[in-house]
Amino acid sequence: MKETRYVKLAKSLFHTLVHSTRIPLYLHRKSNHVFTVWQHITLLVIRQYENKSYRRFTDWLEETYYLQMFLQLSRIPHYTTLQKFTERIQNSLLEKVLQSFIVLSDIIHAFVGIDATGFKITTCSQYYSEIIDTKQKKRKYTKISIGSDVLKQIICNIKVRRSSKHDNIDFKPIISKIFSIIPISIVVADKGYDIESNHQYVRDHLNAYSLLFHHDMNMYLYGRLMDDIERR
Repeated sequence: MKETRYVKLAKSLFHTLVHSTRIPLYLHRKSNHVFTVWQHITLLVIRQYENKSYRRFTDWLEETYYLQMFLQLSRIPHYTTLQKFTERIQNSLLEKVLQSFIVLSDIIHAFVGIDATGFKITTCSQYYSEIIDTKQKKRKYTKISIGSDVLKQIICNIKVRRSSKHDNIDFKPIISKIFSIIPISIVVADKGYDIESNHQYVRDHLNAYSLLFHHDMNMYLYGRLMDDIERR
């Protein structure tokens, strides 16, 4: 069988799912057992890699002969099958997959960077939304905070919110979750996380260095150096 880049990607995912995460083939004993959990996760990763919609991805999948052979697909899944799987999959299952990649990367001490961004929930424009509903002028979006190892470029933990909360709320949960998986040496973040309690948490509880961007000094400051400068 010819090893295309998609087959290589699927093979690395299968190795992680089988040997590291120990995710079962099926989530429920009474499921129809047409597609396994491993097949679903692999297909969703490749769909995101190709940046295709669910409908276009299933059409594209019909042309990938070697990938179908490797995954041993009995038939091409309907695009709603992948959509329903993403809705019922648990966060703990995704965390297992992320943790397995961290363990396989052989990171001794993580150089963690944390940041947040937002995504619009709907695809309609703001102008159209104001026309059809003048009472609802506040934009709805999903906010995701990501903590990753900046040297290995591996995502270590994520936090998703459907509310306009400040970035700083998710700092400690994400950092503590990463620390439970692997030791942390340095934490880097932008001015959205610029408070002294974050410095103290990283330094005292994690025994690591914190480099947070100061909003007034336009420079990265370490720990209590921020308070010393502000007192002056």
